[in-house]
Amino acid sequence: SFPLAEGMAASASEAFDAIGKAMQADATLASKVGGVLQFELGSVSWTVNCTGEGSIAEGRASAPDATITMSEPDFLKLYAGTLNGTTAYMSGKMKIKGNIGLAQKLAGLTAAARKRGAAAAATPSGGGAPAAAGAGAAAGAAGRAGDAIVG
Repeated sequence: SFPLAEGMAASASEAFDAIGKAMQADATLASKVGGVLQFELGSVSWTVNCTGEGSIAEGRASAPDATITMSEPDFLKLYAGTLNGTTAYMSGKMKIKGNIGLAQKLAGLTAAARKRGAAAAATPSGGGAPAAAGAGAAAGAAGRAGDAIVG
């Protein structure tokens, strides 16, 4: 097995956990999005509530502002910055219902979570989201790191 690419989460659960920790660490992140995003990743749903202090929960939102549907592997590539959001949308790998502009702000959340995870990994005492390393193939390692949806 190979270590995961830098910034690559091993699972959607790990990615959403990192996004949640980034929102807790920086109260302005949620307000920059300012709405409720629902993710449909195969049979699992996640809600990223970017109102108030912000929160992450597994499950569906009662009234999401935008619903993003994609496979978990493609979501992990999007989270890692190796899949461009616009490319994913235009190629049909990502479908968005509702406020597309709100969905475009996801890039800021994922970038903050990756940056915070990398900083925690570099800090001997930890102090942040766990670094994404361990078992699994480096799926999505090839690509253009840094590409993201521009909001």
